[in-house]
Amino acid sequence: MSETVTPGVVLKTKFVTANKKGFQDYVQYVDREEVKGKGEAHRSMFSLYNHYMDDPDKTSALFTQQSDYLTLGGKKGIKSLFEQAQKNNSIMWQDVITFDNQWLQKQGVYDPKSHTLDEDIMKQVTRKSMKAMMKKEGLQESATWSAAIHYNTDNIHVHVATVEPNPTRDRGKRKLKTLDAMKGEVVNGLLDRTQERNHINSLIRDHMVNTKKENSSMKWRNRELKPLFLEVYNHLPQDKRQWHYGYQMLNPIRPKIDQITTEYLNKYHPKDMQQLHVKLEQEVDELKKAYGDGPKDKKRYQHYKQNKIDDLYKRMGNAFLQEMKSYDKQITKHQPKSPFSSNKFIPPGIYLQRSLRRIERTMYQTYEEYINDRDHQKLERDIEQEHGR
Repeated sequence: MSETVTPGVVLKTKFVTANKKGFQDYVQYVDREEVKGKGEAHRSMFSLYNHYMDDPDKTSALFTQQSDYLTLGGKKGIKSLFEQAQKNNSIMWQDVITFDNQWLQKQGVYDPKSHTLDEDIMKQVTRKSMKAMMKKEGLQESATWSAAIHYNTDNIHVHVATVEPNPTRDRGKRKLKTLDAMKGEVVNGLLDRTQERNHINSLIRDHMVNTKKENSSMKWRNRELKPLFLEVYNHLPQDKRQWHYGYQMLNPIRPKIDQITTEYLNKYHPKDMQQLHVKLEQEVDELKKAYGDGPKDKKRYQHYKQNKIDDLYKRMGNAFLQEMKSYDKQITKHQPKSPFSSNKFIPPGIYLQRSLRRIERTMYQTYEEYINDRDHQKLERDIEQEHGR
C-alpha cells in the first residue's frame, strides 16, 4: 500500500449569504490578535515589518490587492465595503489557503528555526490567486477582497474574503476550473523550478548542440530514415494544406511519422532523451508533492509526462512534414515535362538527401523549443483540457 502524500498547498473554500453571522464578523475575525500569534515568536515572524507593528495607526494584519498593510482608515474603508455588500445581499466567498510548513521550508520561504515567513511572497501568490479567480468568474470590476496570514495552527494559512459591494450574481458556487486556477497560481508562485529548467537548457547546449557540430550532416544518408521518409511522403494526401501532424487525414500514416521521430531521437539523442525522461518524472514528483495524490489532484499531473512527450512528437512530426513540403517542391520543379524534354532530370534521391540534411539542421532547434516550453502556466491549459474531457 502506497504512502499518502501530504500536499504542499490545500485550498478550502465556501461561501455565506448576507444574513449569516459569519459575514458580519469576518473582517474582525481575520484581524484578531490571538489568531496572528503571541509574544516574541509573533514579532519575529513580522521582523521585516516592525515599524508597522509599532505604529498604532497601522497595526493590522489585513492586506488587499493594493496594500500590504491597511492603515486605520484603509481598514475602515474595507469594513464599509463589506457592510455595503451585506446590505445589498452580496455573497461572501471565504477561501483558506493552507500550507504544509515543511513544503514551505523546501521552497525557501519559511525558516522553522526563527519562525520567519517571507510574507512578501505569500502576499504576491495570494494576489495572483485572487486575480485568477476574479478573471475566471468575471468579477474584476465588481468584487473586492481582504486577506490575512495566520499562524495560530500547525500549518501556516491565509484567509481571504471576497464580496461584491454592488452584487452582480446571487449564486455562490464557483466553477471547478476557477478553483484549479486559484490553487495553480499559488503552487506556481512558490514552486521555483528555475534551476531545473536551466539544467535542461544546459543539457541542450552542451550535449546536443555541441555534439551536433561534431556530427557530419552526411550521417543523415542512412538506410533507416530514407525508406520511412519516402513511405510517409508517398502516402500524404494530395491537398498539401493537410500536411500537418494533427490533421485527421494523416491518422493512417501518423504512426510512421512517429517512427521517423523515434529513430531520429534514438540515433542522435539517446542520452538526451534518457535525461529528459528523468527530468519529466522529477517534475511529476514535485507536482505530486505540491498538490497531493487525491483523486481530483492527480488529474493535475498524472498525464503531464505523456502530454509533454506527445507534444514533442507533434513538433518533430511537423518538422518532418515541413521538410517533405520542400522535398515535394523540388521534385515537382525538376520533373521533366515530357520524355523528349532537354531538361536534365535530377534523381529524386539527390533531393531526398538534401531534405534530410535540412531536417537535421532544424531538428535540434525544434527539440530545444519543446524543452524551453516548460512554463507551469502550460500545465493550467492541460488541466482545463483534462476537465473538459
